[in-house]
Amino acid sequence: MTEDLLNPADKTPKKKKGTAFAHIAFTIALIVPLFLLGTMMATHLGFIPTDLGVRTLALGVGPKLAMAALAISGLSLLISMFMAPRRYAPWALAAALISGGIMGGYSLYHRQLKAYAPIADVATSWSPAVTLSDKLIEARGDGAKAVEDLPRVPRNESMEWGGKTIPAINDATCPGARTVHRKDISSDQVEAFFKADKSYTVFGTAPWRIEATHQDNFFGLKADVVVRLDPTGIDVRSISRYDMPDLGDNCRRVTDIVNKIRALPSDPDLQDTSAVDPAAASAESGTPPGKDAPADGGGD
Repeated sequence: MTEDLLNPADKTPKKKKGTAFAHIAFTIALIVPLFLLGTMMATHLGFIPTDLGVRTLALGVGPKLAMAALAISGLSLLISMFMAPRRYAPWALAAALISGGIMGGYSLYHRQLKAYAPIADVATSWSPAVTLSDKLIEARGDGAKAVEDLPRVPRNESMEWGGKTIPAINDATCPGARTVHRKDISSDQVEAFFKADKSYTVFGTAPWRIEATHQDNFFGLKADVVVRLDPTGIDVRSISRYDMPDLGDNCRRVTDIVNKIRALPSDPDLQDTSAVDPAAASAESGTPPGKDAPADGGGD
């Protein structure tokens, strides 16, 4: 009894071996979203190349880290449930939920890859194609997705869509990408709603066309948008700079722009007349419509 009084510490319950593993699992689970967040920020700010940030780190390393974190979390949860459920199981469960949620996100991404056509180019009309100015093509950079008048999905890229033209795929998968048949809309009106949206930067303008660049809020991926106004109607094209499936992003963007144009009020200066004829404007400015840079283009 005397020894018990002299050594009260000996009566303190000893921590069961393996229970602290829950804290380690929780820490590892947190590393994965922090890694992805850091990758997004570094890519968005231009500290690392887009290909490194998206394909190599986010889509290559990220799933492996998430899978390892999920395995460790599951093992920790089993240990905690049997050895110290009240004290350590919540930590292990939180770790499992975090890593499981990230794996669920990757699973959703792969399901969407199968659900959407493997394209990154959408236009309301391809006859004639809505072209980008030479200055905008130059701004896209040498490594950007090629801008073609009649693009096609490679045959070996998809069982369902391989070999088909982008115009045919647009027609089948993007019902909102249709020419707006209005002659009472001016380029100033279109430019105004681009400037009102902070995700767009207006690149250049002319009486018959507006060019803008859209940047997303995650990896900072860019897509270039052209709105062409001519007597036959108003057409829109959106094409990603980074060459990978857009999961319907360009379709949604074009559809949104088309809906905004349809909702615009008539320009009083145009009244019942047509939009500026590109041929006439070209004759005045000496700039072929649809090819060279817009009149005041050249911004970033």
